[in-house]
Amino acid sequence: MSEETQRPSDTETVSDAEPGPMAADQGAAEIADLKTKLARWQADFANLQRRAAQEVLAARQNADADFAKHMLGVLDHFDMALAVDPTKVDTRSMLEGVKITYDELKRVLSSRGIESYDPTGKSFDPHQHEAIMQEASDRHPPMTVTQTFQAGYKQGDRILRPAKVKVSK
Repeated sequence: MSEETQRPSDTETVSDAEPGPMAADQGAAEIADLKTKLARWQADFANLQRRAAQEVLAARQNADADFAKHMLGVLDHFDMALAVDPTKVDTRSMLEGVKITYDELKRVLSSRGIESYDPTGKSFDPHQHEAIMQEASDRHPPMTVTQTFQAGYKQGDRILRPAKVKVSK
C-alpha cells in the first residue's frame, strides 16, 4: 500500500480518529461526576420524601390533638353530670345539663365542618342514605325518603355516616 492510502484524508475530523487516552480519562471523569450528581439527587429526593411524610404525620397529629382538646370540654360536662347525686337533682335540671353537653358537642363538630343532615322529603340517594325500610305511599313519589330514623353526618361533601331512612315504593 502506498503512503497516500494510509494517511487520513483532509476531510476527516479529529473525532473520526480513535480517541486517545486523554479523551477516555475525560469521559470517565464526566461519567463519575454524573454518577455523583445522580446519587446526590437520589439522596435529596429520599430526604424530601421522608420530610414530607414526617410533615403529614405531624399535621395529622396536630389536627387530632386540636380535636381532642375541643372534645375535653364535652368530657368535662359529662364528668360534672356524673358527679351529681341523682337524689338531689330534679329531672328538668338533668335534662338541661344534657342539652348543654349536646350543644357543646354539636359546636365542636361544627367547628370541624361536621354537620348532620335530615333527608326527609328528598329523593333517595344510595351514596347519602341507607334504606332501612320501604313502604308503599300515595303521598310521595317512588324512591322518596319518607322518614329519617338516624341523621346522617357529612364533612363538606364527604359523607361520614349515611342517614338511615324509610323510602317510598
